[in-house]
Amino acid sequence: MAQYEILSEALELRMLDESLHEHRQAFLNFAVQAEKKAGKGKTKPVYQRFRQFFDYDKELKKIRDKKKRDAKRSRFSGIGKLLRKGE
Repeated sequence: MAQYEILSEALELRMLDESLHEHRQAFLNFAVQAEKKAGKGKTKPVYQRFRQFFDYDKELKKIRDKKKRDAKRSRFSGIGKLLRKGE
């Protein structure tokens, strides 16, 4: 019975994640269609190119830099404690 409850909860969580993805997609569809004024009675898209809307390379660099910082931090995290004890 416990296994059934776990599987049931897992299914509900998966469905919630899918719903989140659908709502995020709907929001992005709305955002990408945004327009701004471009003169009298004219509009133009806010995002002329996809890269303006989402810069994949920039986001990838953020993730890689964060991993590097975390790796350095975790490798030397205990050294500070040892040095403070020695003072």
